[in-house]
Amino acid sequence: MRFLALCRHYGSERLATRIVAVGRSTGVSGLPASDDWTAWDAAEMRAAVDYLDRKRGGGYNG
Repeated sequence: MRFLALCRHYGSERLATRIVAVGRSTGVSGLPASDDWTAWDAAEMRAAVDYLDRKRGGGYNG
């Protein structure tokens, strides 16, 4: 649910996964290795959500 809310904030699932990919390529540890968010396990999803939330500037507001 949080991931999809963040996707709405960023404009699309595609853009949100691209932001995660950029973070991964710049050395942010723990981010999913895949760009297929439907294949992420719970730990990968949590890392991606936390990263996207930090990038947007703070706490999750649903």
